[in-house]
Formats: sequence, C-alpha cells, structure tokens
Amino acid sequence: MAVRKKATKTSKRAESGISVSDIEVSSKTKRGAEKTLKSMGAKVLLSVFIFLIVGIVVGAGAWWFVCKDDCFELVGNDEIVLTLDEEYVDDGVKIIAFGRDESDNVVIETNLSVNEAGNFYSDEIGTFYITYKSECFKFGKLFKVQKVRLVTFVEISEGGE
Repeated sequence: MAVRKKATKTSKRAESGISVSDIEVSSKTKRGAEKTLKSMGAKVLLSVFIFLIVGIVVGAGAWWFVCKDDCFELVGNDEIVLTLDEEYVDDGVKIIAFGRDESDNVVIETNLSVNEAGNFYSDEIGTFYITYKSECFKFGKLFKVQKVRLVTFVEISEGGE
C-alpha cells in the first residue's frame, strides 16, 4: 500500500490554481516593504562608496610604498668636456622602477663614435649627445622619460694652459 506524503504549500497553491501574483497584500505591508527596500538601497550605496574610498586609499598607499624609491637619473655629470685625444667611459644611468633595478634595460642613442671597448670618442671638435631611454613599463611606456648627457670635445691645448 502506497503512503501518500503530506501536501506542501506549493503543491496546495498549484492544486487551487492560485499564483503568488494573485495574492493580495495589505497596503501597510507594501509600504513597509518599500521603506525597507529604500533604506537598504541607501545602505548598500553607502557601503559601496565606503569600500570604494577604502580601496582607493589602500591602493594609493601600496603604490607609494612600492614606488617611493623609484628614479631615472644620470650617473655622473650632465656635461663633460674632453680633448680630442681622450675617450669617454660612460657612467650610464640608474633606473629603479616599481622597486626593481632596471638599469640594464636602457637604450642608448648617440652621435659619437664607439670603440671596441665601448668607450666614446670623436675625431672632430664639437658638442655631442648621449641619450638614454628606458625599456621598462614605468619610464619607457607610462611616462616616456629620457636623459641626455652632453659631451664636448675641444682642441688639444699646447703649452699646458
């Protein structure tokens, strides 16, 4: 003999043909629900705003902590004066980006001649440049920083002046 289970509210509603939309709710209950939804909406909006502000502050603090020692600077003098018989041994640049040393990721452009040892020289008198550009994200793509060193070659002085 089969035992019949007790009918649930859903099945009773289905048997009677009543849907949730057909049920009448008192106006007092509706007003209470609307008031609760409005106050919850304001609370949710306030919570989202507070979390947004906290996220921005934490992100800015983390950015500052990671990037506080970042730099892109020339090592040595900006301007150098040499005689035609001298060679210039480049001191390079110091690049720290996002707390990492990126000094090896540099592109050097110059109108000077370079010998096998990597030293700069010139056969003519004048002012020449050495431009340093970074390939790292911060100073190469985000901010596009470059540094320039001027190297001036003068005639060899006779008489020790």
